[in-house]
Amino acid sequence: MVNKIKVIMLLLGVIVPTAFSIAKKDHVAKNGKDPIVIFNKATHGQSDKSDIPISASIDGHALTIYINENVGIAHIVVTNRNGVYIDRDNLFHTPDVAMLLIDDAGFYTVTITLHNGDVYSGDFTVTE
Repeated sequence: MVNKIKVIMLLLGVIVPTAFSIAKKDHVAKNGKDPIVIFNKATHGQSDKSDIPISASIDGHALTIYINENVGIAHIVVTNRNGVYIDRDNLFHTPDVAMLLIDDAGFYTVTITLHNGDVYSGDFTVTE
């Protein structure tokens, strides 16, 4: 009986976070937000996207960055196609969410540097 309870608890520990992650991505897609592909700059992406503790979406001119795990301080920088700084933010406590407003239409890159030196990046487009 005790082993069955342990197995059930273990399965719930795996299934519930996975279901939450899928539901969150589905919620982003259904609410008109376009997900932004975030990749680890050191490895030029990863085969298992679940290893990346960051997700992002763009909804009109609103860029939302989700830091999904406790990664310490996160420094967020948005640049335009020419590398000019558009906006920046710091999350001092994670997990957390940052929202940045992008005024002009165009092509942008968001770069997130974590306290441990890991750098993540994603490209996105703001349309009129």
